[in-house]
Amino acid sequence: MIKFQFRVFALFLMLASNIVFAQDSTRYEVFDVVYLKDNRILKGQILSYDSQLGGISFKDVYGRVYNFSRDEYKYFKEKQNFPIKTKKQKVIKERKSNGLRYSLGFNTSYFYGLEKRESDNLNSRKDTQGMAISVCGTIGKYFTRTHFLGATAEIGLLSNNQRLYNLGFRYNYEYDKKQSNVAKYMPIEIKYQNMFLQNSAIDYSSNINSSNRYYPTTEFSTIFLSVGHGFGFILKQGGSFNIELAYQRHITLSQKFYDLKPQDAVGYDPKFQVNGFRLGFSFSF
Repeated sequence: MIKFQFRVFALFLMLASNIVFAQDSTRYEVFDVVYLKDNRILKGQILSYDSQLGGISFKDVYGRVYNFSRDEYKYFKEKQNFPIKTKKQKVIKERKSNGLRYSLGFNTSYFYGLEKRESDNLNSRKDTQGMAISVCGTIGKYFTRTHFLGATAEIGLLSNNQRLYNLGFRYNYEYDKKQSNVAKYMPIEIKYQNMFLQNSAIDYSSNINSSNRYYPTTEFSTIFLSVGHGFGFILKQGGSFNIELAYQRHITLSQKFYDLKPQDAVGYDPKFQVNGFRLGFSFSF
């Protein structure tokens, strides 16, 4: 019985040791180590040691040779094991490159228009501006993952204007060559947009002794070109979380003024050149 228990115990030790050694896959390198009195620690190889006087000839890991007297070091150790630091191989996630690709997200946009008439005095030119938070969606297809083409639309949700919507086409050029889990790309859009922007203040008199200001609005129909840059953080399923910043250049198709006082309704007709900036967040799947 005792022999049987001993054999079982020995077998258990062998299995346990195998598990331990199997788990410890760390690689090591061997160095001699000298601990100097100025608190430096040198790793390398002891070339020679004078056992009577205590002198050491030492070559460090960079190939530099030192000769230390016994008064210069505290002690030394031979053949010490040091783990080799190795970088874990980065796993590049597979990106979705076939079938239809859908995106849904939010945009924060700022628009600014300045009167196009020629004038050296910018303060005399009328302006218009507005901001909006909107929901956006895109549907399209990749071509070899580098090129994406699709249709896109956007509807304003929160805005200091009355309305904003657009629709058109989108092209992405992805240029990072799949070397990381962050896709880098340039989004280009051509879209039709309808929006309301608030104009600069106009003075008016409500009675003889008081003067007030009011802010009319302009409804724009435009065609705009948008160019920007985006980062797509690749998800496990092949989709991505995207962040984009883009600049927009608008070509005005029509504009209509609202909320003008009767005295300004005839003479108020500025022609605005509108530009915009967009910060977008979306998920693609």
